[in-house]
Amino acid sequence: MTSRVLCFGFNTEFQKKLIGAWTVDLDAKKVDLVLLSRKSCPNAELHAETALKSARRIPDGAIGERLKFQFLKLQYNWIYQRLEHSRPDQVMIYNGLNGVNYLVSAACKELELPQLYFERAPLQDRVQIDSSGVNFQSSIPTDIEFYRELAEDEFADYRGAQYVDSHRVLNDGAELDDASSVEGIRSESYVFCPLQVPRDTQVTVFGGWITGIPHLLDSLDKASRQLPDHLHLRIKEHPSSPVSFAQQIESYDNPKLVLDKQHDVYDLVANSQGVVTINSSVGLEAFLFEKPVITIGEALYSFGEMTTRTLDSDTLCDAMADFPNLKWSQLERDRFVKFLLFWFPPMQEVLSKEYTPQDMFVRDQKFHLLRHDVSK
Repeated sequence: MTSRVLCFGFNTEFQKKLIGAWTVDLDAKKVDLVLLSRKSCPNAELHAETALKSARRIPDGAIGERLKFQFLKLQYNWIYQRLEHSRPDQVMIYNGLNGVNYLVSAACKELELPQLYFERAPLQDRVQIDSSGVNFQSSIPTDIEFYRELAEDEFADYRGAQYVDSHRVLNDGAELDDASSVEGIRSESYVFCPLQVPRDTQVTVFGGWITGIPHLLDSLDKASRQLPDHLHLRIKEHPSSPVSFAQQIESYDNPKLVLDKQHDVYDLVANSQGVVTINSSVGLEAFLFEKPVITIGEALYSFGEMTTRTLDSDTLCDAMADFPNLKWSQLERDRFVKFLLFWFPPMQEVLSKEYTPQDMFVRDQKFHLLRHDVSK
């Protein structure tokens, strides 16, 4: 019997192609428009409040915020009723962390409906497909003992030939530019910090102890002053950010804090002494360049001895002061990245229907067997 599937949040051209390929042999319906309902459903206010915190756009002022909250609550009611009435075998959700997509995820959990989440992976040209969630909420183990206990060649077939040289990981990645483009930073000694999109869920949901980009910049201003004399901190704004933080950065009048408007992010990583980030996939790229990484928020890759984690402004200052001496485990990083290449299927294989739900089932079965073997 063909599974009945409802799909939410697949709106862009890429997302439509992705879900179209994945559900080609399924009885799938895509919900393009979420309506409103006044009929109150379980925990509507709680879920609307959470969705408001992660929404990409919030109207200015208390009145606008309240109206947005009410709107999200009515949307949740409609989603809950749609799911309760149709009782699909599975609900497929893009991202599932922000705004309406979070409401779908919340309603599924209330109704105990199976979910499957999709998102671009933090490795170039790969995609996340996971029943638990994406990014920090995914099924990827964050218990370092899992990786330490794996056989050295467990995922050798998934690593890909010379991936360190041929893939400068990250979505929208690019090869390093020619020497002329990096003139001026090769002679510099700096730590690099890539800013993230202010309302991205990596900041609003997984930001850790920082409250947002303005708070991050205040903390970096303080911490950069603790760097050894030969180092400074270079910051690059995210190209997709709807607002610029240049004025705030320049207002610090801090010679240790430099806003870089010229160089490519990948060149900045390659020529840096290391990276400090909330949880950007740039931190994962730094693994491939064998650079130390300081994380501020909840990062998929920040556990064990792969990075230096901070708990507050003081520990960030301490890490920056000791930057030249920061250590990490290359063995742990190698095994973790190999696992990611096993876990994240190549995007083109999904789009071309070479990688199917059956392949994901085989992947998950192998993963469960490995977890069982490692836990013995």
